[in-house]
Amino acid sequence: MTSYAFTLTFSQIACLGCGIKRIRGIACPDCGRKPHAWEIDAATLARRRAAVRAQTLLSQPAIPLSAGPLGATEFLHAGLFARLEAWTSAFLTAVEATARAETQEAPDLEAAVGELVELRALVQDTDARRPLRALVGVERELVDELESMTSTYLAVLVAATPLQAQNHGAAAQRHLDRAADLARRAGSIMEMLNVFTQGRDVAQIQASLLARTLQAYRVPDLMALDAAGRDELHRLTSSRGVDGSGLLFAPIHVLAESLFDPEQFCDVLRRAYAVFRSNPDVLRHLAATQSFESDFERATWELFDGSMEAVHAVDNAVNSRQAGRALLGMASSLVEGPGQVIATVLLLACGRKTAAYANLRHKNATELISAVQQEPALRGLLDGLDNDLRTGRAHALVRYEEEFAVIERKSGTRTVAWTDVIDGVFQGYESIHACQLALLQALGELGFTGFGIRDLWRALGMTAQQMITILLKTMSCQDVTCTADAKRWHIEARLDGDTSVPTLIAMLRPYLPEDVEELVFAAHHNYGQTHVLAGPLAPWREFSAAPKDDDAQIMALLRAQLAWTYDGAPWLSADVLRRWTAIQGAKTLKTEPAAAIARLRSLRELATLAGDDALVGALSGAIRYKRLGRSSDARAELSQLQSWCALPVALPEWW
Repeated sequence: MTSYAFTLTFSQIACLGCGIKRIRGIACPDCGRKPHAWEIDAATLARRRAAVRAQTLLSQPAIPLSAGPLGATEFLHAGLFARLEAWTSAFLTAVEATARAETQEAPDLEAAVGELVELRALVQDTDARRPLRALVGVERELVDELESMTSTYLAVLVAATPLQAQNHGAAAQRHLDRAADLARRAGSIMEMLNVFTQGRDVAQIQASLLARTLQAYRVPDLMALDAAGRDELHRLTSSRGVDGSGLLFAPIHVLAESLFDPEQFCDVLRRAYAVFRSNPDVLRHLAATQSFESDFERATWELFDGSMEAVHAVDNAVNSRQAGRALLGMASSLVEGPGQVIATVLLLACGRKTAAYANLRHKNATELISAVQQEPALRGLLDGLDNDLRTGRAHALVRYEEEFAVIERKSGTRTVAWTDVIDGVFQGYESIHACQLALLQALGELGFTGFGIRDLWRALGMTAQQMITILLKTMSCQDVTCTADAKRWHIEARLDGDTSVPTLIAMLRPYLPEDVEELVFAAHHNYGQTHVLAGPLAPWREFSAAPKDDDAQIMALLRAQLAWTYDGAPWLSADVLRRWTAIQGAKTLKTEPAAAIARLRSLRELATLAGDDALVGALSGAIRYKRLGRSSDARAELSQLQSWCALPVALPEWW
């Protein structure tokens, strides 16, 4: 933080009561003798009077400003930050000049305070609807902090003693520091707004969002981001979700803090999650319904496609009416696509609807959304989804004007300003994103991980190669190339960070297309060596689908590692497999025969997959011993397993 300091002078005089030097015009702190009326410090009096005039000016109520040629909102985009930065420098300079002055005139100080009053009025009167709600909210906090700083520095100038001045100065510095933090927050929001309102390259937008998310969460890579995102989820929902939940949540959370109402987004997510978790049987049944997952995926695609179509239409509109038609198209897409799916799940989860999903999916979207908006337990979860806009557009019952739209309804006409339509559309996105995240978290906790987001890159309007490149770059990889054949992908990258190659592979797997069967990853390290990790993807998909925290998951992990190679050698060395298997076998021999034999057979299958005949033979002897006891003649095999339990092994550094 930048520290600011200036010098105040106080004239001293000998106290007539005790002879100790004291500040002129102030009662003696030692003997308490009051000052005489003739004790006047001209310089102190001048700066106090100048500061009092500035205090009076600062306390004046804000006068609403008429919008300039660009309007208040555009003015904020165009120059507020630069103006505030220039104002801060000018104000602090004026304070220092007033502290040195020997006259009561301080035109620079009053001019600076007057400009702050004008800026305060400008920010307070600015339209705070979406997508500028978050930005304007931070700007208002910033101006409030600067006003507090100004008031406190003026208190420094009127302070009667050096100690009072120092205390006020320390408080003013704290206000200045907080203002600097708020200015950085506002700048970050502005950057995100520019990316999403001016950018048209989808891959670049997603890359910028991921980079901004890593920065906002102060983490180096996607694994750390997942952990940090899950921590934030726990704060909101009292649940950390499952692996990957943080990666889904964190970018949308950062997006919400720039384009939506952050507090309302978090509130909807928390409440929707509670609704979904209240009825796990409904979610299990839905997840097993093929049409539901396909509807969920389709709704996600429509959410993106509708946005892109509207952006294209707005970009090419020649008047506000044409832009308005595009906005109503976005509103309709929200209702008919993701709105209908989310509304159905909410109604089923809270018990308002009990019919089969196969029947409800054919219901009218507006009817389902109205039911959610009217249900007390669900009220506020789908705000922003406007049935009037959808119905009016669908039935050509809208008249498009320059500043507003007029919608004909059975109950009468409704006039909606375009600013309200924009706010509503963004609120609709806010509600849908929050509910989708809550639903995915609840499904993931029931074992349905990755539900509805397979081939996510397609829903985001990118190629799979673009998605993988973006992800690798967020994990400190450079010079990324993806060569995709029909069933085999070859990825090369230069590694600048400390993330291991297996970790990179683990982070990429969920985002690879389902039809890719084999992956080759060549990692070029800065120390000049290149290492290649390669193998089939099917075993890793089986590992991802295995029950969590279960023996089946461990066995699936080992099968996947046995199927892969590192620089042509097996990922899992023979010594590592032998020691682990021998230890497991020794434990298993102490259990009852039926369970022990089943377990030993599964271990022998691993040994067979690894092509380790010696290990297969040792495990066969253990099975024979468990069946026949001492008559099995398995002493040599059991001795071999026992020796392998103490086999010295070291895991490779590249793990």
